Amino acid sequence: MNDTLFVLHLLGFGAAVASSVGNFIILRMVAESPADRPVLAKVPPRLARVGQSGLGLLWLTGLIMLWTMFGGPQNVPSTFWFSSKIVFVIVVTVVVVMADITLKRIRAGNLALVRQLPIYGIVMAVLLLLVVICAVLAFNPYH
Repeated sequence: MNDTLFVLHLLGFGAAVASSVGNFIILRMVAESPADRPVLAKVPPRLARVGQSGLGLLWLTGLIMLWTMFGGPQNVPSTFWFSSKIVFVIVVTVVVVMADITLKRIRAGNLALVRQLPIYGIVMAVLLLLVVICAVLAFNPYH
């Protein structure tokens, strides 16, 4: 069961990264090619849903694995808590919520906010990289 959870956890991470990087690229393409904007502009909201689903899967599988693999948060290696991994995961979640709110405001007509979207993509990509680094530091048995 834990192997399945871990595979799902990694798939969730892949979805989050693909969404973050993909949206950054698409939004740059929209800015560079106004003629393609009507078609390309349909992609970010869909990719955002992929990323949100991936993040939800990460939270779900991560919390389940906390108990199935470690018997609860008190048994997780101390490096997990001191590596800031969970802090970065929380910040990623906050950025995803902020990006979703921004997308809703853009759809409601506030087009000036479009400039913020690539920033969210960059921030999420950097945070997800930090999550990976912290996960390796926290769970690498060879330390």
